[in-house]
Amino acid sequence: MKRTKIIIWLTLLFAGYSVSAFAGTVGILMGRVVEDGTNNPLPGANIILVGTKMGAAADSKGNFIIYNVPAGFYTVKVTMMGYSNQIIKNVQIIADHKTALNVEMLEVAIEGEEVVVTAERPLIQPDVTSSIHFISKDRINQLPVNSFAEVMELQPGVASGGHVRGGRATEVLYLVDGIPVQEAISGGAAANLPKGALEEITLQTGGFNAEYGNAMSGILNITTPTGGAKHKIWLRAEDDRIGGEESNKWRQYEAFASGPVYRNNVNYFLSSNLTLSDTRWWQDMRPVFGSPIKKGINFVSKLNFAFTPNIRLILQGLYSWSREYQYEYRWRYNLSGLPPIKKHSYRLSGVFTQMLTPKTFYTISLSRFRVQDRLGQGDPENIDPDQIFQYDLPWYYFITAGDMLYWQDSRQTNYYGKFNFTSQVFDVCELKFGAEGQYYDLANEIVKYEPKKTFWGRPIVDEPPYNFSSQYTYHPWQGALFFQTKIDNKIFVTNFGLRYDIFDPRAQRPVIEWIPVTGEDFESQIKDYVSAEPKTQLSPRIGISFPIREDNFFYFSFGHFFQIPLFDYLYTGLSTTHLKKGVKLLYGNPDLKPEHTKAYEFSYQHILSRNVVASVTYFKKEIFGLVDTKTFLASDSKAEDDGFSQFVNLPAANSSGVELTLEKRYSRLFSGKLSYTYMHAKGYSGNAEQGMNYFMWGFDVPNKEYYLSWDQRHTIASELFVGKPGNYGINFIWRWNSPRPYTFYPSRNALVPDLNVKIEPNNARMKNVSLLDLKMHYDFELPHNIGATIYLEYHNLFDRMNVLWIASDGRVGGELGDPSAYAIGRRARLGLKLEFGWRD
Repeated sequence: MKRTKIIIWLTLLFAGYSVSAFAGTVGILMGRVVEDGTNNPLPGANIILVGTKMGAAADSKGNFIIYNVPAGFYTVKVTMMGYSNQIIKNVQIIADHKTALNVEMLEVAIEGEEVVVTAERPLIQPDVTSSIHFISKDRINQLPVNSFAEVMELQPGVASGGHVRGGRATEVLYLVDGIPVQEAISGGAAANLPKGALEEITLQTGGFNAEYGNAMSGILNITTPTGGAKHKIWLRAEDDRIGGEESNKWRQYEAFASGPVYRNNVNYFLSSNLTLSDTRWWQDMRPVFGSPIKKGINFVSKLNFAFTPNIRLILQGLYSWSREYQYEYRWRYNLSGLPPIKKHSYRLSGVFTQMLTPKTFYTISLSRFRVQDRLGQGDPENIDPDQIFQYDLPWYYFITAGDMLYWQDSRQTNYYGKFNFTSQVFDVCELKFGAEGQYYDLANEIVKYEPKKTFWGRPIVDEPPYNFSSQYTYHPWQGALFFQTKIDNKIFVTNFGLRYDIFDPRAQRPVIEWIPVTGEDFESQIKDYVSAEPKTQLSPRIGISFPIREDNFFYFSFGHFFQIPLFDYLYTGLSTTHLKKGVKLLYGNPDLKPEHTKAYEFSYQHILSRNVVASVTYFKKEIFGLVDTKTFLASDSKAEDDGFSQFVNLPAANSSGVELTLEKRYSRLFSGKLSYTYMHAKGYSGNAEQGMNYFMWGFDVPNKEYYLSWDQRHTIASELFVGKPGNYGINFIWRWNSPRPYTFYPSRNALVPDLNVKIEPNNARMKNVSLLDLKMHYDFELPHNIGATIYLEYHNLFDRMNVLWIASDGRVGGELGDPSAYAIGRRARLGLKLEFGWRD
């Protein structure tokens, strides 16, 4: 009955609010058509996007505007009786933004003559009012990268691990064609995409508009291709087994196809890849598991129906599957005791768009997203906490026998709906308002036992293990209303928005009491439940941009941003189904408040020359209500290790910094980008389990701010391309960052500290990191109209031993000398791409 009410509520919500273009997938083409030499307007000139049914006619002032254009590259044809036809190639439409195209027509005596030119994207996007980075498919294909996550980490303000401007990695919202692909239980992106499916990537790191919610640090949106008027097919293979020991036995195969199904009314797009790898640890793992150690399949498909020039329907399917065996150096002599991991997700979505007038349209989008994660195999009922894995006594260095007592089956289904409305109310004012809703079907079962350990990783074998088992099924929902207006009067651009979010966890918070067991020992028990309250928030957002001079722009943005805690923090441990033995330590909290960020930024952009632009941006973020764990002790217990931990809203954090960027678009055989970020990231907690971990180690929880583990103070990212696109080229990527912090607190016996001082988190720094990658390619033509590209990639070209972590004793890799403390060494990959009918 409750589920039915939610569905009815969402239906009424969508029906009651007219609402922007399908968020993050379409843009606007606008401009003016004039006569060459006189600059007189040419009313009635026809503007057509070749291969589509989209177009417009110039008005009495020569102006035209085409709304709802899917992001990508187009050829635009402009015709006018008595004038030569203008063909403008490589016109880029950017999602959620305007592309300006001004055309000068030549008067001719003979009709039908054509003038062909190639468009240049402006160095500064004038309608941008906050930090956003656009990465086109051409640039992605040039780079030695293989995923959207790698592209993301090249952008200003992004530290390795996906931390945007000092935020936690879980504060980024991932979208594919404007629809979330979020892992709602544990965070991150729950789907991967083939490289051929990356038509455009946009990363918003500043203030984002009100139609985007449930994110505090960034929005990463991937736009997939839309099949064109001509068939396009290509195949790609890539392999790192090209000699020597510097190999992961990694290979990837990809196929791509797109084109028309029925004239220009229906077209399709398909892309799929298969990735096989034996990982960097193949010498240890192959004898145990065979090959491949890791396997993944990704598939994307899209059907685009253009029923009329004003009505369009897009159907899409996403599929991701992966399986891998784990590796931990401490388990290297007993790798079969580690549980394998399987991940599986698929999404079906549909987007319907109708243009009501040339300046007004609405969009309805629906999706169903299913995610399943499986860790371990066999029957979880057979897991016995008394059969804990065995160490090599008396040293306790390696685990020599037994299985890791960890099994998980996590399933989540997300039903998503959005109804958007956009109208150009006046020539200078665009109005958007809308609503969205999500309903979740969650089922998560975990059986997990861990031995009690010291801070230095030494197991305390005479203590009962901790029991982190949990089983839950819940159906939370969330909804939002938003209003956004953009005023662009050619002097300044103002974006103002309001977003109202509501979230209902639909669960009960446990009331936990301490029950005496023996003497000074107590046991925590759930005695009652209290219904968790729905949470709401109103988030205002504003952005302003304006030119200081013709070649200087300034923008400012400010906003409040709201994010629902991960569902594992809300629901874990509330059931006692698997409480067989061990110490029950961790409980979820369905009454957690949403996390909240207040952020602002200033940016100044300056065009240095026709092809070079520089920018400087200052940002500051204040984060409130971050999730951590708090430990509760019985008031009359004398045993300091009696207690339980629960997720609570406690820590605050803040970050600030400056981003400097210098970019040159392609000319004179090269292009490049150089960015430098200076940043501070401080807080009271580095992760959601910090309070619990300190309790287990017997330390006091830090009560003052410290530099977080991703406080990457100085970061440099640079790209350089030299060559001729479509012929040959070499692309370099160099990344450098200053040392990250770690906690130095040595112990000779791994039981007690060497010094009788209080632990201070992140009181030391590691070493700086430097990586140089490159990609060389050569394009040539084969018989039968087949285009070929052969390329060679080098990752970590100079084979630098970059440090990833240092143990608390100050040793890289700790007492075992764990090689995973160093980043992967030099790897080379050789690839071949064949494109069929490439000259058509």
